[in-house]
Amino acid sequence: MRHLTVHTFSDLLDTHDIKKKIASELKFNPEAIRDWGERDFIAITDRHHSKGVLVVDLDTMFLVPFRLQMRKASSVTGRVEAVICDLCSTWQRGSNSAVITFDRSDRSSLSYLCCADLLCSLHIRDVTPQAKLSRTQLREQTTPDRRIERLRENLKKIVAEL
Repeated sequence: MRHLTVHTFSDLLDTHDIKKKIASELKFNPEAIRDWGERDFIAITDRHHSKGVLVVDLDTMFLVPFRLQMRKASSVTGRVEAVICDLCSTWQRGSNSAVITFDRSDRSSLSYLCCADLLCSLHIRDVTPQAKLSRTQLREQTTPDRRIERLRENLKKIVAEL
């Protein structure tokens, strides 16, 4: 992913039709991101981590607004079930999973199970502890290059559907 500055991000917000209320609540600190080259997208959220935008770099930059909701524990077991992220196919414990929802222009929405930290780009590159646990859980023998390709295909599909 290309390195974003605050000015570049502000320009992207202006060119995409992001609601002003959401845009004003976003907390973007580009200095906190040290691994730009290992990212396929950046999630920029509000302080509650419940709304934000995905900055997706697919030859051109896209801003995709989203809502993020942590998954709730079952009333029967008291646990949150583990999931496989729909974006990066990383196995996540229930407490590390969420539902990400994208609103479409026709007033419908798309929802996906996802990693609660939205660090899918790092998980597929085996940079995080969750990635190593996921490979064990899924017994996946796929190369990191194939996982990167799969994540980019999923991002393209999401952008195309919106």
